[in-house]
Amino acid sequence: MNKKFVYLKYLNIPNTMTGCSLAIGFITLTLIFKHELKIALTLYVLTLLLDRLDGIVARKFGMESDFGKQLDSLADFFNFCIVPAVIAYFMGLNSVLSVLILIAYILSGVSRLAHFNLDGMEEIDGKKFFSGIPTTLAASWFLIIVSLLEIFNLLHFRYLLLLFLGVLAVLMIAPLKCDKNGWLVKSLYLLIPAAVGFLWVF
Repeated sequence: MNKKFVYLKYLNIPNTMTGCSLAIGFITLTLIFKHELKIALTLYVLTLLLDRLDGIVARKFGMESDFGKQLDSLADFFNFCIVPAVIAYFMGLNSVLSVLILIAYILSGVSRLAHFNLDGMEEIDGKKFFSGIPTTLAASWFLIIVSLLEIFNLLHFRYLLLLFLGVLAVLMIAPLKCDKNGWLVKSLYLLIPAAVGFLWVF
């Protein structure tokens, strides 16, 4: 069976979680096409959560593999580079300048992921650092900003989002160190649920 269906040997819990994350990312886009922004953003949180959990599960149960790392990277590219750009486009950022900035965001993200696959993280005094902000962090802040624009009925100021995406594109490939477990990352555990929760309250 494995000779005929070679991919079955890679079927495990963390890889299944990564696959589910991809599926949810696609569903998020279909909801955006139907103008269901609140539901789409709420589901999008699950892609961020699964991206965090699949690595934890893989390490805890000794299921890490090169296949899993590549699958995770491809899922990150789709969920955290393509999906934000498409969401922004369907929110009205579709001028020539806007599209160029969205392309820059995608290229920065995929370059960031390729660099990480080659060099990984840098360790200094027992702490692990990313080179540039990770795509998950960029996508998390994208989610928060879009949620705030929706909560305060400021979607007509969507070009602020475009500016923010341009800044994120630079930060992803900038020569700066981002602490894997620093306050910038840990703050998201509070900010993301708060942003999505307020979406439904207001």
